[in-house]
Amino acid sequence: MSHTFRCNAFEVVLILTTLFAVPLSLHAGDAKQARARLFEANNKGNYNNCGFHIIARYLSSRNSDPSIKSLLQTTPTSDTSILSSSGRFRIFFDTSGVNEPFLYDSDGKPISHSDFAFADSAAKIADYVYNIEVDSLGFPPAVASDSGAGGGNEYEIYVESLPTGEYGYTDFDESRPLINRLNPTYATWMVIRNEFESTYTKGIAAMEVTIAHEYHHGIQLGDYGLWPNDIWFYELTSTWMEQVVYPQVKDYYQYLPAFFSNVALPFNAYIPSSYAGFERCVFGIFVQQEYPNVDLMKLIWQDMAHEPAVPAIEDAFKSIGVNPSYAFQLFAQWNYLAGYRASTAAEYGLSTYPQAANYPSVAIAADGDLTATGVDFFDSALPLTEHFYQVNDGPDTIGIAVVNNNFGAAISGDTLRSQYTVGISTNDVNCVKQISGGYCMFLSVASYSNWAIVPFIFGGALIARNDVVFPQPYHPPHGELKIPYPFQETKSASLSIYGISGQLVDRMIGDQDVQQYLRGKYFVWNGRDSSGKVVNSGVYIYVLSDGSKSVMGKFAVVRNQ
Repeated sequence: MSHTFRCNAFEVVLILTTLFAVPLSLHAGDAKQARARLFEANNKGNYNNCGFHIIARYLSSRNSDPSIKSLLQTTPTSDTSILSSSGRFRIFFDTSGVNEPFLYDSDGKPISHSDFAFADSAAKIADYVYNIEVDSLGFPPAVASDSGAGGGNEYEIYVESLPTGEYGYTDFDESRPLINRLNPTYATWMVIRNEFESTYTKGIAAMEVTIAHEYHHGIQLGDYGLWPNDIWFYELTSTWMEQVVYPQVKDYYQYLPAFFSNVALPFNAYIPSSYAGFERCVFGIFVQQEYPNVDLMKLIWQDMAHEPAVPAIEDAFKSIGVNPSYAFQLFAQWNYLAGYRASTAAEYGLSTYPQAANYPSVAIAADGDLTATGVDFFDSALPLTEHFYQVNDGPDTIGIAVVNNNFGAAISGDTLRSQYTVGISTNDVNCVKQISGGYCMFLSVASYSNWAIVPFIFGGALIARNDVVFPQPYHPPHGELKIPYPFQETKSASLSIYGISGQLVDRMIGDQDVQQYLRGKYFVWNGRDSSGKVVNSGVYIYVLSDGSKSVMGKFAVVRNQ
């Protein structure tokens, strides 16, 4: 049985080489109007909450209108300012008029004369953000624009009324780089909206993640420089930084559907109005959780001081001894185990995002029913993409991830799609993983370098055809260990579990623990010793017997702390 599937929702040119849209209706006027029109022209469906990438792309584009660029590079004006308690930040705001800031009460009504309270909250948040991003995480501080508006060199935060959906933005003077190079560095300033009641996240929590997000943009431009074609990674990082500084605020949830429904887009794609980078913040969470002993995101940015994002990611993984292609494959596995599959990940002790159950489920490229001869899918993929397929076998579902982890092609800007066939078959040709029932999981592609196939086989569905237990390694107390039972009769069945030193850990006798699955019988063990205590991590030996014959093997237990 064959299935043909083609998914190309966006033209390749649009995906990888999108030119910044210059709205034809935009003409010279005041700076605030210019920024608002530019933002609104690139904010379809209320997708963008940060205007940094929009401004940065416009300022770095050769096709931009010089008069509009000049407007975009001017700081807002305000009638009042306060200094944060650390002396590092100055908050500029108006005490009347359209830009006057307001806090809101529990009923969602503006609190009169709350402008100074708003500014004071922003000052306290900015000091806290600095303590986390600079003092704790070790990033260099953002470089203040030194406009002199406040009489000093404090980092400037301006409060303004902004277009619907915009939380804030980071701005800079493109004509005055600090270091003029291929990726020039800049002094910056920040603008935040004057009320946070009309936003996805509301109130002080919204102000917190906005300042955490925008201040890291200042860090990015001040020390590592601007790579205009990699703005997606700037937004990815700043959105990831929101949950690092304020883990209790889940504002980034609003972007995740855009990622989990578009994993077939290249990881380095940039589409200003729908795929600018916010949604890929989960990559930062992935590396933070999977490699907790290294500051991998900071290593990437240190490499970005002298090279663009994709080679910087590749080199950062290599610097910690991890194959970048393998890491991207593992990232795909985490993405599959989000949403409703998070419970399965927990049951089988597989790694995924800490909040995976609250994430959307990843898009499935195609699905099909398993027949006597198998099922296959024809498709194509761009570099650094993930495609997921599902095979139905009665009540069970088998997942297959096909990952194009070709970093080299992504770095070179390759936009050619590579054709492949993937599926399950009774034929062993191009077999990647043999499974029970005489089936084989296969991938057929012109060149196997820079490709990976990841099977997701849970429960009784096509458990691996060999003599090792499943899952391996086993993570008690999540789920049960299944040991293939090769004997015909089960009335005299027994299972003995021994520690590596030979001590008896548990023994079960009788057929009550032998279960029939779609592909055969399995002895099921719950990971506890004879006293009912969950066993410790280590290597264990099992002995299966039917009274006349015995089978011995071993397995590993890894306890999740």
